[in-house]
Amino acid sequence: MKLNGTHKFNNVSSSEVYSAILNPSILQASIPGCESVEVLDANRIQINITTPLPGLKGPYGIVVGVQQTAPNQLVLSVQRQGRGGSVNATSTINIQEEAGGALLTYDANAELDGPVAIVNNPIGQGITKNSLNTFFKNLDNAISK
Repeated sequence: MKLNGTHKFNNVSSSEVYSAILNPSILQASIPGCESVEVLDANRIQINITTPLPGLKGPYGIVVGVQQTAPNQLVLSVQRQGRGGSVNATSTINIQEEAGGALLTYDANAELDGPVAIVNNPIGQGITKNSLNTFFKNLDNAISK
């Protein structure tokens, strides 16, 4: 499953967006279904989440690997096997200054196996895109505060 796109943050700098994405309380408030976010070390974040996907509600503990190239790039990776199937995913996030704000560009690829592979159908993709839109709306609100 491939996902890519952009999101424009108005009236904020790229460094503000970058910092917000790495802030556990902002992440928890921004990620739909997120119950907690804990920084394990400089390269790993633990996220506990539930999903709106039928049969895959969770909760799930997901360790996200984080490679940082401050202040413009993050590479996030997830390798998880267990209840719900397996996920091997990588997302590259680039954040650039633009007139009037910052532009975030993301490019993600996920290999899904087992029940979680339901995400790679039209209904699951719709839920995923809706969750991404909600994430960006929530992140916008959190940064604006």
